[in-house]
Amino acid sequence: MLVRPLFLKLLIFLPVHFTLLPVQGEDNSQPVAGQSSLEFRGKGQVIIPKLRYDGDHPITLEAWAKPEARDDNYIRASVVANLQLAGVGIHYSGGRWMAHINEGRKSNYGYATIASDAEAEHDKPVHLAAVYDGKNFWLFVNGKKQESVNETTLKHVASPYDFMIGADPNGKGLPHQFFKGVIDEVRISKVARYSENFEPAHRFKPDKDTLVLYHFDEGTGDVAHDESGNQYDGKIKNATWVKQIISEP
Repeated sequence: MLVRPLFLKLLIFLPVHFTLLPVQGEDNSQPVAGQSSLEFRGKGQVIIPKLRYDGDHPITLEAWAKPEARDDNYIRASVVANLQLAGVGIHYSGGRWMAHINEGRKSNYGYATIASDAEAEHDKPVHLAAVYDGKNFWLFVNGKKQESVNETTLKHVASPYDFMIGADPNGKGLPHQFFKGVIDEVRISKVARYSENFEPAHRFKPDKDTLVLYHFDEGTGDVAHDESGNQYDGKIKNATWVKQIISEP
């Protein structure tokens, strides 16, 4: 007669509860719709087609970004810009956040420039905003106005090229100056949204002054849908969907 071991008999009658542990090396950061961001690995961009800025009204560029350390040879890494000896933009250069707007001045290749007070922190989300009110040019980092302020006296030199996210156009309108890191919540407005310190919103809302707004909620595909109502859907190339870098408080 076959006698079953006692522990086998207990297994038959006792309820068993299993807990699935994550496998070492398993990726638990997969994006889901409504909770995603775009990652740029020193290449790739989102092109905002047909959006132009001629300087006839104020402008605010803003975004959430999380930069990564890099050791490749780069001049600047653009967050959102249409800079090419013209235009306006926010980028990372020399370890600091910077904002540029071209007014054709004789120095600095025509640019009015602002640098952040402190060096950028890697692998940490930060809200960035460049604001031009028609004369004054400001840079805000996490809602804090930076000490460096610039003032323009000439007319803005408009870029003939599309705005880009994660890059900016070269002399032929092709993307270069690629960002390395993650970008989320990009908004461009036709108003100077900020003039003093403020608490950055984790999620931007469209209004009558919004030109373009991307939440990057899609989590998949190669189109970033414009939530401003102005139909400036972005064209995504060589960027990767990742888990959202910011969340509602």
